[in-house]
Amino acid sequence: MIINIDVINELLESEITSYQIAKATGIATQSLDNYRKYGSKIENMRLGIAIKLYNYAMSINKNTPTN
Repeated sequence: MIINIDVINELLESEITSYQIAKATGIATQSLDNYRKYGSKIENMRLGIAIKLYNYAMSINKNTPTN
């Protein structure tokens, strides 16, 4: 599996709240906020978290209509 960091970055910069992402992925909101608000580098993210975020981002992108 190849994980595109840009996909994760887009998710973290989106309007989706940390709570919504946490609820869908099982990742603690504190962990998400470390990447969103406090400047933790995505490159240093644990692989398990990266996989969950990537899979979630891909699943919501499939459900987003393109016009």
